[in-house]
Amino acid sequence: MYRLAILLSAILWATPSTWAARPFNTVVIDAGHGGTDAGGIRQNLIPEKGVALDVARRLRVKLADAGLRTVMTRSSDVFIPLGTRASIANAQSRAIFVSIHFNSALRAGARGIETYYAGASGIPLARRIQKNVMTTTTGENRGIKKANYYVLRKTKCTAVLVECGFLTNRQDAALASSATYRDRLATQIARAIISYRNSL
Repeated sequence: MYRLAILLSAILWATPSTWAARPFNTVVIDAGHGGTDAGGIRQNLIPEKGVALDVARRLRVKLADAGLRTVMTRSSDVFIPLGTRASIANAQSRAIFVSIHFNSALRAGARGIETYYAGASGIPLARRIQKNVMTTTTGENRGIKKANYYVLRKTKCTAVLVECGFLTNRQDAALASSATYRDRLATQIARAIISYRNSL
């Protein structure tokens, strides 16, 4: 009886992000920040909100071309609360959630890309995205990491967040300023998502 109680407790308290990966036909694309929230810190060389949105828009087109349905948490320069972003994702059936960000650090030398997940179901997708986006840069491969970010832990489907470079670093910021580079990022994220879909 004790073991059964422990098992039931674990099921009841498990967060949605720990659920097993499931086949999907919809990708919720979340462009970080927006509107009054420029993203990052004062030392950013360019605003995060604009480049994140541009990558997200390009990703939407590439995924649609591959036959996937897409939903944007924002498609213009507006502020969307974190809770609303999670609610948009949770309203979709058979979906995954991909949040696009760029990083910041007080140390100007910090450079590279990293991808975050909250629950175990996000690990395979995070790995694929991290591997693919690292082909776009000579920056540091900062790997995949577990994080308790609101949009990851409050989203019921498989969810990841990719930090596409440090806007406090001159090299990464120069890359992010390039439309060609942002398109390469979107291409590699799309390829990772399609590969992940095909693996399920």
